[in-house]
Amino acid sequence: MVCALFLSLLPAFAGPQSPQHWQWSGAELAAMAGQQGQSLNLAAEESCHLQLPCPPQTRSVGAWWQGLLGTAQLEFLGEKGDLQGPYPMIAAEDLDPIANHASGPAGSAQVAALQHYYGGAAAAVILHLRGPVQLDSLALVFIPKSNQAVTPKITAGGPPGGYPKPNVYSRSSWGADPPVCNPSYCNTTHLGFHHSAGASEYNSSSWSQDAANVKAIQSYHMYTRGWCDIGYNYLISVHGYIFEGRAGGDDVRGAHDGHNCGSMGTCFMGYFHTPYNQTLTQVMIDAAAELGAWKCDQQGIDPHGTSWYSGYGGNMSNVYGHRNVASTACPGDLAYAELPTIRNEIASRLQGGGGTEIILDTGAAFTVGTWFTGTSSTDKYGSNYLWTDSGIQAPRYALWRPNISQAGNYTVYFWWPQGSNRSTQTMVGARIQGTIHSTTVNQQQNGGQWNAVGTWWFPTGTSSLVGVSNQGPTGSVVLADAIRLVKQ
Repeated sequence: MVCALFLSLLPAFAGPQSPQHWQWSGAELAAMAGQQGQSLNLAAEESCHLQLPCPPQTRSVGAWWQGLLGTAQLEFLGEKGDLQGPYPMIAAEDLDPIANHASGPAGSAQVAALQHYYGGAAAAVILHLRGPVQLDSLALVFIPKSNQAVTPKITAGGPPGGYPKPNVYSRSSWGADPPVCNPSYCNTTHLGFHHSAGASEYNSSSWSQDAANVKAIQSYHMYTRGWCDIGYNYLISVHGYIFEGRAGGDDVRGAHDGHNCGSMGTCFMGYFHTPYNQTLTQVMIDAAAELGAWKCDQQGIDPHGTSWYSGYGGNMSNVYGHRNVASTACPGDLAYAELPTIRNEIASRLQGGGGTEIILDTGAAFTVGTWFTGTSSTDKYGSNYLWTDSGIQAPRYALWRPNISQAGNYTVYFWWPQGSNRSTQTMVGARIQGTIHSTTVNQQQNGGQWNAVGTWWFPTGTSSLVGVSNQGPTGSVVLADAIRLVKQ
């Protein structure tokens, strides 16, 4: 069976950041399929495909429903006719209506994870349904593109002499809406891990897309469930970026596993379970270990231990997955299988092994030759960047001297804002003990994110240089924005 629905365009969004939903009763769904009755019914292996238009400027779409959905997928149709997906429509246990006290328009319905369209706006979504289905109602939630500029802003810190808190992108960097409640606090004794179940989040290609996804998740949590803020304390993207979640700072109580008090909830952005079987990237594991080492050091938590989890009302592994405290597959089989590695990595860092991260912005750079300060690019790191013309006869350099406290192999990353006037052959690299290690990068691509260029052995101290050169073809510009070194 093939059923299709064609509507005029849905109403525009009420406000620039306002989600909206469109709901159909079971009888309306049945009529679309040429059926009579109060619900849409599909027998096993019977299928139905619904094409539904999106309001203008739609970027993210979620859903809730009552009844048996069967096997369902959501696919985006772009304004230029391109397709993205399909992505699974499966109940997101992190949005369980009972465990997390739902009061939003979704009520007691099952809520699917949010999916995102990349590049422009989505014109329509196509829902692919396969039986057995007995659908009593269905609503789609449309979240618009954000017009708010996002700028990477780091919040870091930790107790003097303690394990340093890794770089975390603040709420202001991803354009968070203010919470509609006052924060409450619990002493953190446990680290709980989740996945967002948003398969499209794994396809992000830049920091700015990650930031937009986090903003959409906050809107979805607050709109569908009526929560006062995003549920997670932290979110980790496929690129290893750590985003601040719920407002309130350290030890604020989140809404992530139905128990919450005493647990720092961290979400891996992606779908780490069948049928998609996405896997945690190494930088996601590293980010989780760095975040966990900071919190375990701060609170005296044994990453391999078990202790009383007050919100849960029982003993629980200090580093656990959502499935350990609720009936759920979260954080997915493939992320859950990495928890032993994450525990080991946290313990290794607390014992002095690996994990050191150094980030230097333009304020720490020195230059040779004429460089200019720019601020206009929205995908810059921090408040500004340096630029100069390429191919000038007298070479120009922007250089940093990282202070290496522990000798070893470090992976070197560069951040730059991309643009059409950038050099496609920008020379970057490091000079270590007199040896130059260099490569070229295309600064017209992969802007607004960390880009690894090589792993080299660095001695202790400040004798090594990392930098950017303007050597290469003329007629473009080269940028120096920020560097990052991560000990392996």
